[in-house]
Amino acid sequence: MKLRIGTWNIKGGRGAKGFPVMLNKKRLDKIAEEIHRAGLQVVALQEVDLRNLRSMFVHQPLYLASKLEEHTARKWFFLFAPAFKLLGGYYGNAILAAYPLQEVLKLSLEIPGQRVEKRVFLFAHLLFCDHEPVGIGAFHLSVKDEKQRLQEIKMIKAALGELSPPVPLILGGDLNGRRGSAAFQEMLTGVFPLAELGPGEGDSFIAPAYRARIDFLFGRGVTPLASGIADTGETSDHRLVWVECEI
Repeated sequence: MKLRIGTWNIKGGRGAKGFPVMLNKKRLDKIAEEIHRAGLQVVALQEVDLRNLRSMFVHQPLYLASKLEEHTARKWFFLFAPAFKLLGGYYGNAILAAYPLQEVLKLSLEIPGQRVEKRVFLFAHLLFCDHEPVGIGAFHLSVKDEKQRLQEIKMIKAALGELSPPVPLILGGDLNGRRGSAAFQEMLTGVFPLAELGPGEGDSFIAPAYRARIDFLFGRGVTPLASGIADTGETSDHRLVWVECEI
């Protein structure tokens, strides 16, 4: 069976420059269009706003799922994990899927004494009628301090090891570190080794003074068949990274 999954830091639907959403949902509509255009069945999202003032109290996972239902004429499901409260609502990670999702874990990646934004890891089972569950995870590591990111990855890997999650599984997210960084290497090794699923080249973070590949998909028990980075323009300062796998 083939599954096409992506990961995307959507910057709260505020565009590449981070402008307030106000009453305009066009950027969220564009995000849904890009997910549909990429042919995704599952997507792990980071920097998702839920009912906060910055995004005019829109429930972004629900809104995106409803738009994807319009595009695909089928039911879409979602889960959300808050990293912290923000302006009357929340900010965190989400998973959207064209198949039912069963929440397994919302893991706070907060480390005592840290001075950076709190992060969270969301893990779920993707349920098929004629297939064993597939593990799907969404992560977003700290923007500052490689030691912090390494600790966050170790927390994720330790939690997965305790869960004995189903194989296959796929994790997608914003590593905030390049290929070869300590956090990246920990994903590939440690107590619960995973493989990078691709693509091997291309930048996923696009800013005027800085371009880098920092968004990745990792897996276990899957065979990548094709992968890429979608040019999503000014929809976010990150681009959509995707892979099609045999599971």
